Amino acid sequence: MVSFGIKYWFLYLLAALLAAVGVILIAYFRNKDSRELSKTQLWILIPLRYVAFFLIAFLLLSPFVRNLKKITQNPIVITAWDNSSSMISIPDSLKVIGETERIRDKMVSDLSDKYSVVEYTFGEQTSLLQTISYSEKKTDYNDAINNIINNHFNENIGALVLVGDGINNQGKNPLNTLSEINFPIFTLGFGDTTEIVDSRILDIRVNRTSFSGNKFPVEIDAQFSKLSGKPLKLSISQENKELTSVVITPVNPNYFYSETFILDAGNAGLKHFSVKIEPVENERNIENNISGFVINVLEDKQKILILSDGPHPDIGAIKNTLSLQSTYDVSVFTAEPFPSDLSDFNLLILNQIPTAGNSASEILSKAKSNRIPVLFMVGNKTFLPQLNTLAQGINIRTLAGSGEEAQAAINKAYGTFNLSDDLKEILPKFPPLLVPFAEYELQDGFTPLFYQRIMNIETAKPLLATGIVEGRKTGFVLGEGIWRWRLFDYYQNQNHILFNELVNQLVQYLALRQNEDNFMIDFNPVYDETDDIILKAEVYNDAYERINTEEITAIITNSQGEELEYTFDVQGENYLLNAGHLPMGDYSFDAEVTVGNETYTESGQFTITPVNFETLDLKANHTLLYQLAIQSGGKFFTPEEITELIAEIKNNNSLKATSYFQEMVNELLNLKWLFFVILALLSVEWFLRKYWGIY
Repeated sequence: MVSFGIKYWFLYLLAALLAAVGVILIAYFRNKDSRELSKTQLWILIPLRYVAFFLIAFLLLSPFVRNLKKITQNPIVITAWDNSSSMISIPDSLKVIGETERIRDKMVSDLSDKYSVVEYTFGEQTSLLQTISYSEKKTDYNDAINNIINNHFNENIGALVLVGDGINNQGKNPLNTLSEINFPIFTLGFGDTTEIVDSRILDIRVNRTSFSGNKFPVEIDAQFSKLSGKPLKLSISQENKELTSVVITPVNPNYFYSETFILDAGNAGLKHFSVKIEPVENERNIENNISGFVINVLEDKQKILILSDGPHPDIGAIKNTLSLQSTYDVSVFTAEPFPSDLSDFNLLILNQIPTAGNSASEILSKAKSNRIPVLFMVGNKTFLPQLNTLAQGINIRTLAGSGEEAQAAINKAYGTFNLSDDLKEILPKFPPLLVPFAEYELQDGFTPLFYQRIMNIETAKPLLATGIVEGRKTGFVLGEGIWRWRLFDYYQNQNHILFNELVNQLVQYLALRQNEDNFMIDFNPVYDETDDIILKAEVYNDAYERINTEEITAIITNSQGEELEYTFDVQGENYLLNAGHLPMGDYSFDAEVTVGNETYTESGQFTITPVNFETLDLKANHTLLYQLAIQSGGKFFTPEEITELIAEIKNNNSLKATSYFQEMVNELLNLKWLFFVILALLSVEWFLRKYWGIY
């Protein structure tokens, strides 16, 4: 069907016809030279001129032809190959490599004639197959399925073939993704599913920062298979010196064990610790018997100043906890005059201040000028309108009444510091605090650690929150009566360990002064070998306004003294350095920035530790592969059944080629043969006119 690219084309077409007639009349009936032509000659020349001129006029109307083209798309068969190290962490790894290559070649050769075969590898990340190296440290089946869905959206996927051992140690449960797919998954299971004699360290939970002279808790989870009744020694060592140990006797064939150890932090610096379970005879995998952790021990003694409007049991509970730590020097003032010089303190705790008689503006002004973190403890004496006026990161608008009772509900998304599982378990049982009956508005940059649970209903109101105000760490305990938490902890456990943990974690985070000048760098003391090494920086001028106009340079040095030079990138108001992946080991860095005539420097240490997820558990999980296959409409196969797998795909009636029609638009102006037709018409006319003597 011919269409035109202009409106009212029929009028233009009529005009072209009339114009062509006009050209003929002028050329052959008004021209005296043309009168010498015979009628036969005119009947030959007139059509040549008419058709040529009409075609030229016709093409000026931008005509195009629309037609439908049938496109047939073969179904796509996607194969995804497990590229993680667990695939070859068995005695006969060469057999696995050879078997995988044989299966891959067979699938491509047998399926390519009927299907479009697309190959992926997956592990930590999913990517198009280039080579199978079995080098990835983690396995994420959910990421593999999601990436394939996104990469082939709206394409005719006939089937997905997942080839692996089913060991999934990263990401979400892949079974939850199956509702999003409309194609079958066929799984091919490698590995050994036999339960073997094995003891392994599952997890180590420890706060990465401590202070010199302090003690710190370490939680260790371990799993024991087919070792019931056999005593095994679990020990923690530092620099080949055993610090503590315990003998564990599993009581069943699949025994889980968890224990909390209290260790001395020792002197300042990065401290490496190793956890080891003594191997037993016939234990095939002993790599998962050993794991390690690193903490960053800081040497500064922390000076804490507590100001309160009169004595209060909450202050006593906090002071008793902090006094147990040799690195804290706690000063308490319950009446004015308060200290005039705050420069030596690392943290200011204000209990029910400001009050109606004490605006606290002078105190907070001194804290701001000395960049001292502040912890506000809100109670019934706190003058909330004044607290709002001070703009410390929160706005509390009272509604009615004197207050209400609220228990703690943990914010699972809080990531500033960690709490132990035991503390998380008991916190919801702690007695309620008396909180203002009000609406709360937290400034951007603040995150609640606890929400208020009122009459067993969890609300969005914060109970304990932390954040940053003008570069200073700030915290809020928005209720009165935490001394009851300390008593409840003792009532439940005959000690104050869990309450002390909460106070120590909160105070340690707030009191840790990252920097005393205008240059701050945030980094992790410990990175996994699979992590990007990321350092974030903030730069402030003398007015303590954040700036991003100066260049920050950094030198990262490894334990062999080799140096790597970097420059931070600007991201918004912040600076970011992504040094990528670095080899395992200890590193130090020195960074420098010049603001005006002043040069500021920052230094630090971090370590990169190995990742051993793939060696943690070498028992193949064919149950997961079977569930993925059955729940998606596919089937599970073993490597010996590769022929049956290929036959199942070929015989699957749902794997059909799809056809669709696509409208094709071709402009006639692009047709080269039309140009040659017009050229031929004009050339023949010109030749005949010359031949017959018409010039």
